[in-house]
Amino acid sequence: EANHPDVLTPLLNEYIDGMIEIVFEHGGTLDKIVGDALVVMFSAPIEMADHAERGVRCAARMDAFADAYSEAQKAKGIAFGHTRVGVNTGMAVVGNFGGQNLFDYTALGDAINTAARLESVNKHLGTRICVSESTVAGCPNFTGRPVGALVLKGKTYAINVFEALSPIEAGSPGIAAYNEAFAMMEQSDPGALDLFTRLQTTQPEDPLVKFHLERLRRGDTGVTITMDEK
Repeated sequence: EANHPDVLTPLLNEYIDGMIEIVFEHGGTLDKIVGDALVVMFSAPIEMADHAERGVRCAARMDAFADAYSEAQKAKGIAFGHTRVGVNTGMAVVGNFGGQNLFDYTALGDAINTAARLESVNKHLGTRICVSESTVAGCPNFTGRPVGALVLKGKTYAINVFEALSPIEAGSPGIAAYNEAFAMMEQSDPGALDLFTRLQTTQPEDPLVKFHLERLRRGDTGVTITMDEK
């Protein structure tokens, strides 16, 4: 609304072009562009044994690029928000879908819907990259921290979700303290509230600390969280 098309068009083209380049560098397949979002798949049409690791590495690189791009635009006086990424691993039907006049090579299935939900749930958590447990299971060197067992919008069962972090971030004292508090919360230990309260003092900008502290103050326990919104 605030930007003229003459400004918006090259802005988004440069952003999307940079993101697609990263996808191709990691061997990903661009499924489609939806507005300013990308739908990307790995291990199709060519199977890849390390598809989960490629997906997580690609997400981290996209996050770094998007963050730098956003800051560069803000320096020019152009408001540019955060990029959210969801990564999931699972079976999907991949092929040409459509009618006689038009078809589209794409992937369909619950695994695809879950990836989309993981992307959007970032806005409620304050995170930027959410990765499912099925993806983490395929990444021996994954570094990150637990978010919780999320029942995503429209889903019946909870899945364990993790926030992807760099090795330096994952090894920091702040993340170690978060993991300790999360473990207590996982056991429904009342002491988790005190730990998260102290964490808010030392890590006031940590979105997951804020998210869980608000839950605990409402009287919630455990780490299973039903998301009512996409």
